[in-house]
Amino acid sequence: MYQPEIERISEELYFVAASPATRRLRTQAELLAQTDVPVLITGEAGSGKTTAARLIHSLSIRSSFPFTRVKCAALTSDLLENELFGYEHAAANGRPESTLGKFEQGVKGSILLDEFDVVPDAVQRRLLKLLETGEFFRCGGQKPIRADVRIIAATCGDLELAVAEKKVQEELFYRLSVFELRVPPLRERHEEIPLLLGHLMNRLARRYGVPAPRLSSVLLDACQQYAWPGNLRELENFAKRFLAHGSEEDALRDLHSRPRPASADKLENGNGNGHARSGSEPAAPAHPSDESSSLKLLVRNAKGEAERGAIAHALEQTHWNRKAAARLLNISYRALLYKIQEYHLVPPAESARIFDADDLRQAK
Repeated sequence: MYQPEIERISEELYFVAASPATRRLRTQAELLAQTDVPVLITGEAGSGKTTAARLIHSLSIRSSFPFTRVKCAALTSDLLENELFGYEHAAANGRPESTLGKFEQGVKGSILLDEFDVVPDAVQRRLLKLLETGEFFRCGGQKPIRADVRIIAATCGDLELAVAEKKVQEELFYRLSVFELRVPPLRERHEEIPLLLGHLMNRLARRYGVPAPRLSSVLLDACQQYAWPGNLRELENFAKRFLAHGSEEDALRDLHSRPRPASADKLENGNGNGHARSGSEPAAPAHPSDESSSLKLLVRNAKGEAERGAIAHALEQTHWNRKAAARLLNISYRALLYKIQEYHLVPPAESARIFDADDLRQAK
């Protein structure tokens, strides 16, 4: 049984971990926070991709600097280009003036490019140049500017399909997807729903100045059986409506009247582990070709090798002092032990054993 954890990221933002899926997500975010390379976050709409990006930022050395989110789909190509890179123009007196873009405004911080799959081609070319050289030009500018910002991209779309359809540049995809963080949908962590709903109710009740209601086992069971196609966003809207009308009957009627998504049948059938509604993973979308499948495998292998290399390097630096290596990587000791076991890393002088007695007790 997992002990639930609620981690405060900002004034109104929390990361809740009470399932194996979100525990893994938290460990991966902790590892990625120690690097400064781009990260691609994938997941369904409303699943918490922005929260995952904020978590990576808050755990990194850039945490005291700005975190900037740009909704790429909300801007036209020209506006997005100006928003990100800034622009230079002539003032009324004829003197040149500069307007800073997000890459300059958020210096030393992190920038989240949300809905990345709809970024126009002109902006993609500029981003690729920035990733290749570490520099960019303001729109209309002639002087290169050094970029000091961590880039995180997020999408709920299929980037591999977008690459195959020539909507996303292949080289840009490679550079962004070496480190990929997948945020699981709520149906894959249904055991967290009571904790999440209680947390949301308490937070919203404080915001609106009303008492937090008691949640019956009947309501919680109905919430766990529902598929939540809108994920955390839909759950929060449900909590707001419940606080507004205060009737459990209305809340249950609300849940039962909603159209059932295709994934709901999978939830009721379970996944063969003896637990009904276990949140089995939805069928993967069909790929346009075997080449796309090979690309996905290549990206996963590259990510694993990069992570394995970083851990091996830290262990060598500390002469296989695991606690010192965990501190160096800024991850928990237990997380490091799991990673050592996962990647089959063996100390040079201890080939016969990976963990000592203390390690085994810590890992349980």
